[in-house]
Amino acid sequence: MNLQIAIHSSPRFATWMWIPDWHLLIDAGDGATQHLGYKIRKIDTVALTHSHRDHIGGLLQVVNQRGEAGNFAVAHPCGSRSFKQLENFASVFNPGSSWRATWHALEEGDSLQTGDTPERVLKAFRTRHYLDDNIENAPRSLGFHLLWRKQKVRAEFRDLSQKELDEMRRKIGQEAMTSPRLRDLPQAEREQMANQTGREGITEPVDEKWISVGGDGEPLDPNEVRGAKLLLHEATFLCKEDRDSGDEEEAEPTHGHVHSTVEEALRVAQMAQVENVVLYHISTRYTDAQIRDDIRAVAQNLDFRGRIWPVLPRRVHWNLLGEKPVWENHSN
Repeated sequence: MNLQIAIHSSPRFATWMWIPDWHLLIDAGDGATQHLGYKIRKIDTVALTHSHRDHIGGLLQVVNQRGEAGNFAVAHPCGSRSFKQLENFASVFNPGSSWRATWHALEEGDSLQTGDTPERVLKAFRTRHYLDDNIENAPRSLGFHLLWRKQKVRAEFRDLSQKELDEMRRKIGQEAMTSPRLRDLPQAEREQMANQTGREGITEPVDEKWISVGGDGEPLDPNEVRGAKLLLHEATFLCKEDRDSGDEEEAEPTHGHVHSTVEEALRVAQMAQVENVVLYHISTRYTDAQIRDDIRAVAQNLDFRGRIWPVLPRRVHWNLLGEKPVWENHSN
């Protein structure tokens, strides 16, 4: 994929990902500003999946550094009280730049423009990272879809030729020229508004799901991420036995947090028919060789069709998708 993603993910320590094309930072673990440097100033939106320390340990520094460059957005789950406390503290800790941040408490389904064009949209969906999470309460953890909002020809006009479409657009525009809404405007402005009305009359907005990022939690609903060109799914554990052992902080039985395995994550992608997958938040207990070997073994067992990139803990991948996938299989 022709898309740059810089990402670091070492569970318990720091997770963050920078997507320059979208002017977007997802999570803000410790060290984000140190690694990104002045790239921080190009962020339009910081999207936070949940309030655990390894995902927000560098947030105050990001807010302060980014605020020096102007206004920006901070999006977070509305059900987590920690973010309101952080917002209040940031405003006192460095009021000279922190006031530039607009904090958005999101429910599942909420959208936010990111980047410098209205076509790029961030949309939140609910995830389950806490064992005691109640679906009836506001979400404490979220995933995010990166949507590309395009104008496409309406379904009822798709069988028309280009000549017929142009004629329909002109007809709608001409009708708009005589409407009371435009009648008193200057001629040039009337024509501009009429042309816009004509284009809108034959098209409708369609959201293309480019990237889905799940954050920490149980395996995502395949229906939620279906249609994504790229899925970033957490895979803290290489096998279920490691998850159930309870000998490390990521293990859910002793700490009340839910995490996924490599096989669970790849099954989600397979059921959702997503062919490009990034596995991240992989435990630091594993060596790089163990991670690569296990992913290949699981992918082969599932006969996974597509490409898989692992985010190896303890390192920064500056252009992850530019690296060679650990698995690639497009055979029919």
